[in-house]
Amino acid sequence: MMDMDIFQLFFNYLEERPYNNIYQNVNQDVNYLEATMQENKINDQCKKLDLSDEQRKVIMQWIDAIQAQESAYTAVVFRMGMQCCFSLLMELADL
Repeated sequence: MMDMDIFQLFFNYLEERPYNNIYQNVNQDVNYLEATMQENKINDQCKKLDLSDEQRKVIMQWIDAIQAQESAYTAVVFRMGMQCCFSLLMELADL
C-alpha cells in the first residue's frame, strides 16, 4: 500500500498548476456547472421556507452528510485513478 501523502501532493500539484488545473476543468464541466446552479436555486428556496430551528438543523445535518459522502467518494475515485495510473506505469516499465 502506498503512502497517501503522495496522493495529496499530486492533488495539490493539480490544484496549483497555472494552466489545465482543477479550477479550469471544473469551469468547463457542463454537468458540474448545471448541478451547482441547481444547488444554488434549491438553497435559495430553502432559505425562504418558514422552518423551525429544529427543522433547519436537520436539513443542515443532511447537507453535511451529503457533502461528507461526496468528499469521501471523490477521494476514493482519485486514489483509484492514481492506482490505475501507477499500475499501468509499472506494467509499461515491465516491473
